Order: sequence, then structure tokens, then C-alpha cells
Amino acid sequence: MIVVLSEADTSPAIDINTRELHAITEAARMFGCRVYAVPQNFSTAGTAENALAYLPMYASPIPGVWVGYIPSVERYTALCDAAKAKGIYLLNTPAEYQIAMEFDHFYPRLGDLTPASMIITSLAECKKVTAQLGFPAFVKGAVKSNKSQGWSACVAHNEFELTTLVNELLVHTNRSRGRVVVRKLVNLRYVNKTPDGFPLGREYRVFVYHNNVLAYGYYWDEQRDPYTLTSTDSQAIADLASEAAQRVQVPFLAVDIGQLQSGE
Repeated sequence: MIVVLSEADTSPAIDINTRELHAITEAARMFGCRVYAVPQNFSTAGTAENALAYLPMYASPIPGVWVGYIPSVERYTALCDAAKAKGIYLLNTPAEYQIAMEFDHFYPRLGDLTPASMIITSLAECKKVTAQLGFPAFVKGAVKSNKSQGWSACVAHNEFELTTLVNELLVHTNRSRGRVVVRKLVNLRYVNKTPDGFPLGREYRVFVYHNNVLAYGYYWDEQRDPYTLTSTDSQAIADLASEAAQRVQVPFLAVDIGQLQSGE
């Protein structure tokens, strides 16, 4: 049995993240998981322990999955500890969660599997990027990018654009956590673009648990995959995701795999 701690509530699913949250929660119920509601803000309950007070105590350790919005390390730790007191163990410890979620924690482990990147924490460091990576460069926070705002919100072609994007990410700490990632831009194979001009690359998200590939699917939400995956493609995706997971060394990991225009 698996316990699912879900932040899905009764509010209307007006955006894609909320719709996904509701869909995943309902799927968990359909598959027979024990689903328990978790408030999106512990302040309503006072503490994480209070928020989980209604859960039963499990005599034997049981695995738990948190379905929700990206939490801070502090929030994750609080829920992890509260769940553990009930006999529920999240798949990743707080330290493993931070490795899996924050770019500067997993990047050193990936090596040549991902484009060259730099992590900066101030505008003054932008000049280092110009000297070492050059332009164009992809700019994102340690946790998330501004991809939903389009290509221009993520790609810098000169130092002025780089400074502008870095400043915006440093202000929005929920995406950057005080660190901005500047990556060498690579050209992915794609057919279409979003209305904001972001190329819908041939990318797949792979879910790996203890180095075993559980499932994977087309990366772009609410978009139909324009490609047909051959058995060779599927094997290449699984092999690369497994290698990444072996290097990162956390129990549960989502790995994004993209195909370059060269076919690699």
C-alpha cells in the first residue's frame, strides 16, 4: 500500500498545475492508494503535526508520496517529520529532496549528460557568464524557469538581457531560492512553438525509482506528441534516464530527456 498526501482541495481547477494536482490525486484513489488531504499552508493548522493529526498511526513503515506544489525545504522537512511520526516515510528524505529539486545540487553529478551551466547569486557575476559561456544563454532559477512566459523570458542574447533576467529571478525567490542558473543554449528538435514563441522540443519526462524506470511521457503538458517513438528511441530514453538517476543517487527522481537537432 502507498499513502498519498495531497494538497488538492475543492477550489476550481483554473490552471494547469491545479488540474494536474486534482487528476493525480483522483488517479491515486482509483489505484487504491490511501489519500489524505494536506493544507497548502500549515499556518491554518498551526504545525505540520497538527495538519496530519487525523491520520491513523501505521504500525509497519509505509511509503508515502506527497502530491502538491513545490515546497520549500523547510515545509518539506516539516511534513516529512510529521508523516514519519505516523509511520509514513516519504520516498525521498529532505536532503534527497533538495538534491533532486535544486539545480546546483544535482548538476555536479550529471557531468556531460547536460549542457554546461553556471550558478550565480548576484548581478555582479553576470560578467563571468559572458566570459565563460557566451551567448545566447538559457536562464532559469535553481528550481524553476520562466518558461511559461515565453522564449524571451528565458533566453539572453547579450549582457543587458542577461542582467534583466537574472534580476527578475533573484527577486522571485520561489523559483530561484537565491540562485540563478545560466546554461549554454542547445538546439532541440521541435515541430511547433507555443504562442509566446517557446519551441516545443522533443522532450520526455521520465520517472525513476531506485534506478528503475516507472513511466515516461511527452514533456509538454496538454500538447499532443507529434513524434512516434520507436523501440530504439524508447530504449535510448530509458537508458539515459537510468544513467542520470544512478549519478544523482536519490530514490525517486524525475529526469527530463531531450533530443538535439543532430539526433543525439
